[in-house]
Amino acid sequence: MNFVVEFYRSRHAAEAKLDRVPLEAPNLRAALHGASALFHTLAMPQIPDRLRISDESGCELYAGPADGTYPTLDE
Repeated sequence: MNFVVEFYRSRHAAEAKLDRVPLEAPNLRAALHGASALFHTLAMPQIPDRLRISDESGCELYAGPADGTYPTLDE
């Protein structure tokens, strides 16, 4: 399945997108693991504090902190 991971900073209800990366993964759980790996390896101008994962049609599947501690998903 194709996902899009967006890393951003949020300040006072405003968002600044730092990076947008396509990601192929079999399910959302794997996409979260991939996002965690990207968080630690991408060279971004600032450290992101939030991330959003969407499917290829743009439907938001996850939005939350970009700290590598993601929820356990029951799939």
